[in-house]
Amino acid sequence: MTKELAFVVGDIHGMNTALEALLENWDKNTQELIFVGDYTDRGEDSAATLKKVYALQQEHGAICLRGNHEQLFLDFLNHPNMKWELYQRNGGATTLSNILNVPESQINAFNADHLAKEVMQTLPWLKAWLENLPYYYEFGDFIIVHAGVDLSLEDWKDTKPYDFIWIRDPFHDGENNTNRTIIFGHTPTVNLNQSVSIWKKDNKIGIDTAAVYGGRLTAITIDQHQHLETYQIETQKEN
Repeated sequence: MTKELAFVVGDIHGMNTALEALLENWDKNTQELIFVGDYTDRGEDSAATLKKVYALQQEHGAICLRGNHEQLFLDFLNHPNMKWELYQRNGGATTLSNILNVPESQINAFNADHLAKEVMQTLPWLKAWLENLPYYYEFGDFIIVHAGVDLSLEDWKDTKPYDFIWIRDPFHDGENNTNRTIIFGHTPTVNLNQSVSIWKKDNKIGIDTAAVYGGRLTAITIDQHQHLETYQIETQKEN
């Protein structure tokens, strides 16, 4: 960590237009850029979003965390015939349509193994990148993670990889004894506080504000100790 401030971005899910607008608020000279994961699936242009986030990592050292949708994508690339149905149910067909420039209605005309090979040929850096995404990041008094941590453990770092990217209620409802503030995405705040504002409770801050469901794409700025500002971009609901 080289900067005293950070700009933390919530779940994007391919909403690239909103991402571009949101990033206008990021000061690359003073703020570390951190993404909480879920870059693809369901939104307007997952391919553009992936390329943007990857470029920001390569050119500006952005921290790109692993979300459950990155894991679903990686599992599909590793085991296409076994994992295609699950990935497809979670928006994967939209992502592959974007990447391969094939109408989504035609994606199912191809077998899963062929689709995976085409993706890896089109984006040769993608698989290795997905494999190396970290599960969490520490910034000052903050823990930044995709879904949450296992608060029943003596040391939150012993959280299982599955829980870092999939956990919900046990984290939301659990008592935060980490002495840190935990910033997370994964669960839309409309499911936590019935709104598309950020969610705050027990030193936890939820910043998935349902961008791909007609909510907002959110980022917050923090210093080493506290939440400073919130930025939000309105989006239109994707089908």
